[in-house]
Amino acid sequence: MTLWQRFEQALLGPIYASAMMLRSVVWRLRRPMLIGVRAVVVRNGEVLLIRHRAGRTPWALPGGGVERYERMAEAAAREAAEESGVQMHNIQFLGLYDRFGKGVSNYIGVFVGETADEPQPPRSLEIAEARFFPPGALPPSTDEGSRRRIDEYVRGERRLYREW
Repeated sequence: MTLWQRFEQALLGPIYASAMMLRSVVWRLRRPMLIGVRAVVVRNGEVLLIRHRAGRTPWALPGGGVERYERMAEAAAREAAEESGVQMHNIQFLGLYDRFGKGVSNYIGVFVGETADEPQPPRSLEIAEARFFPPGALPPSTDEGSRRRIDEYVRGERRLYREW
């Protein structure tokens, strides 16, 4: 990591963590229903993970919210591109998952796609880096839900409905 990247992380990490805490407070008060997506992007047998600037498990599959009138598969491809700079092709449905807690009802569609691109995440408050990893050698600080989705993909499971 370069000196500038360390400085950027030291500066932006606490700002991002504060924003996530504020969002959590708002969600506990509003109790929203969210519809989101995650993308399992594969290249040469490896899967793409992005690293958020803060959190106990900062490594995760790229993903985010579905916009109004947006198809879920398109949202997964858009989120992968926005967070990592890669374009997804041959997109397939892996499963639909629900996650309830902290005042939120969250429904997450997960899609699998391929890419030949090298990750080039944009400079942002949210994302610190993006890299490909062998499924059996994920960073220890990878989100448990992302680990389960990657395991399901590797086992060849499809059209699932489970808890996140």
